Amino acid sequence: MGRFERQRGRKRNQSEEDHPDGPMTAMIDVVFLLLVYFVMAMPQRDVIAHLDVYTPSAEAQPREEPADPPSLIRIGVQADGVRFDGVPVSLSRLDQFLGTLSKASTTQSVLITCGSDSRHGSLVMVLNLCARHGLTNLSVTSGL
Repeated sequence: MGRFERQRGRKRNQSEEDHPDGPMTAMIDVVFLLLVYFVMAMPQRDVIAHLDVYTPSAEAQPREEPADPPSLIRIGVQADGVRFDGVPVSLSRLDQFLGTLSKASTTQSVLITCGSDSRHGSLVMVLNLCARHGLTNLSVTSGL
């Protein structure tokens, strides 16, 4: 073995020691698992708390805000029936509540939340009741 080959061999061994080849795939997997863990562990924000938003229409002229802004009406449609602000009610009673509330203001926000096991017919009946009383600011969400 000549002098040149020995020096070349030394350099190769030196470079291998300086830059060890570790299992990068395992480290990348760990980083992605940590990323998924921290994303899933983040607290969820309450989206429903921020639904009372007033947006002016294009043809509306600037005017003062009403002293009493409309409140959020929460209706839940589940497999076992309909709930009004978390309290189980019949459809006739819900009709009375919506009639009373629509007399105060028909621009109130109505949030209808459907459970994954709720019946479509119940949702349609609730939507018909809202239409009957002139409530048009409706939002339908899933996951009760």
